Amino acid sequence: MKTTSLIVTLGAALLLAQAATTVAQKTWQTVADFQCERFTAVDALTKDAAGNLYAAVASSDADGRTHAQVRKSSDRGTTWTVVEDLVSAVAGSTKFFSLGADTAGHLFAVGHTSDEENQTRWIVRKSSNGGNSWSTVDDFAGPGGQEATAHAFAADATGNLYVAGFGDESPSEGKSGWRTHWLVRQSRDGGRSWATIDDFSYSFSARAAAIVSTSHGLFVAGSGWNDKPESGQRWLVRKGTVDDAGGTRWQTVDEFQFEENKNGYDSRPSGLAVDALGNLYVVGRGYVLVDGAIIPHWIVRRASRAGSDWTVVDTFQLHPGHFAAARGVAASAQGGVYVVGQAQARDFSTHWIVRKSATGEAGSWSINDDFRPSEISGGLCILSDSKRIFAGGWSSGGLKHAMVRRVELSRTNDLTVARAH
Repeated sequence: MKTTSLIVTLGAALLLAQAATTVAQKTWQTVADFQCERFTAVDALTKDAAGNLYAAVASSDADGRTHAQVRKSSDRGTTWTVVEDLVSAVAGSTKFFSLGADTAGHLFAVGHTSDEENQTRWIVRKSSNGGNSWSTVDDFAGPGGQEATAHAFAADATGNLYVAGFGDESPSEGKSGWRTHWLVRQSRDGGRSWATIDDFSYSFSARAAAIVSTSHGLFVAGSGWNDKPESGQRWLVRKGTVDDAGGTRWQTVDEFQFEENKNGYDSRPSGLAVDALGNLYVVGRGYVLVDGAIIPHWIVRRASRAGSDWTVVDTFQLHPGHFAAARGVAASAQGGVYVVGQAQARDFSTHWIVRKSATGEAGSWSINDDFRPSEISGGLCILSDSKRIFAGGWSSGGLKHAMVRRVELSRTNDLTVARAH
């Protein structure tokens, strides 16, 4: 285990220059606005090999039932069609938190749904025909009505599937029912069968939130509470590699707290990505004491491809002393790392924010999109394709809005790029 303290100087960073191309961009624009009287949001985005775009949209109906929808666009986000609409069995919760595709082109939507007993169940849905039809390939919950939620999806180059999330511990095990386990489940046969390959409680409770597969291993980001009440919720990254028996060996490669030994000072990651050079990025938020109040900061942490040398490369607040949280991260194939989230202004309105760095290094980050369609809004997910960046999120006014924004990229010359670690 590697415990890392926060030692960050956000000043001028040393950028290592080499010949490359400049990535210019046009202005961000809203390309989708799905409206609902009740809460709605775009929680996840993905694409397929044909260039189709998919958005996970949460909404609800007049009967109080929640809908986990997948909407598809074949024209870069201009028009959308509902291709999946999973409805909760009762007035409970159904939601997709992550979308993805495997090497064979199958689509996957993961999240949770409520059954007839109002138990929240881990759910994985699969489509083999571009979203035209869907089936459940994993439906998982703890015994005794314990809740379970799938939160993130990844696939490796050989076709193995991975889903990360969390589930409550059964009271029958002799411990408190609300103790939560970080879970990673794997399928080696395209989703026909699944097995739990990591069950981690961090001595008390833990939740996995994001996952990515790389040539150096499987990386999972989340948070955990240990048995020391004063430590708060801690930012964690775990790495899985194949052992001699063909199983998965796990180790915690990052344990981080923005401010140590303060009860309630949580640090919590939300997104995880890898850039073209193999550098890893985990984004989220961490709380510190500012003028007597516990205020969250937007945080980006980075490591080289082995995942053993994590450091903070960006902390941000739109205005000092006001809430900020990073939610999703994506690396552009043309260059640059983009992080989406939300941040509060002095007037307490909440802005949808995208920050960008050409190199991913400390001191190189700046606001790329500052969007406020209503008093409360925020970005939740972000996706890159070969020519553009898409961001999804929500806005709350008289009506609730699930939104997708897009920016087009073009290439010129002379970009300074970061050295591969």
